Amino acid sequence: MVRGIGKLRKQILSNRGVVVAKPPGKHTVLATIPTTNKDHLKTPHMRYLEVVHGKPIEKLLLSGSEAKVGELLDIDKSTVSRWIKRLKLRYTRDNLPDCTICTRAVPACLIGICVILVDLEQWDLVSLKEKEIMNDREVSNTRAE
Repeated sequence: MVRGIGKLRKQILSNRGVVVAKPPGKHTVLATIPTTNKDHLKTPHMRYLEVVHGKPIEKLLLSGSEAKVGELLDIDKSTVSRWIKRLKLRYTRDNLPDCTICTRAVPACLIGICVILVDLEQWDLVSLKEKEIMNDREVSNTRAE
């Protein structure tokens, strides 16, 4: 009975486009998906789509309009929008870049200019981020005293 379930499982996974890897042996190399600092935000469905399409979900979500991406990934466009917001791929007043995990820190960051927002030409958000950084700095200075 267990043998039949294993075959059924393999058949279902192969129909969905997921290749079942053999257990590691002497000469077996397992394929790995590159990890990012946003992996903790990804749902199992996002990880599944990464495996199926062979690309990071961030690239898939930003590969076109929400409707086109939804068709490509076979998900609703509202889900695409939610995932973009969840992974912080689009910045708004309520969703500014997080400086603690930023990989693009430069001296301009110290005076409150966010390089990420400048590159995206989000000028209204640059000023908001500058105020946020300066307020955080004032709070940390008052705590140090």
